[in-house]
Amino acid sequence: FMDWGLYAWVNRGSRRKSILELFAKSEKPLSTNDIKKSLKIAISQASFTLKELSSKKLIECVNPKDKIGKLYVITKKGKKILK
Repeated sequence: FMDWGLYAWVNRGSRRKSILELFAKSEKPLSTNDIKKSLKIAISQASFTLKELSSKKLIECVNPKDKIGKLYVITKKGKKILK
């Protein structure tokens, strides 16, 4: 089953899409800083977009207890939306 509303939401936001694509290509979990450097965007933009993607269960935090240096990975749902 495909969530077309979610698919449209990701495609509407070019930053959301580029961050998801970055996760899909990455071999390891990524931090907000990794994303900021790779996409050359402000840390606040990276952070905000991670929160959005996380709330939609497209990415997940692998170390939620850490206050700083949180690491994220793409979920199955996230990979499916990208395809």
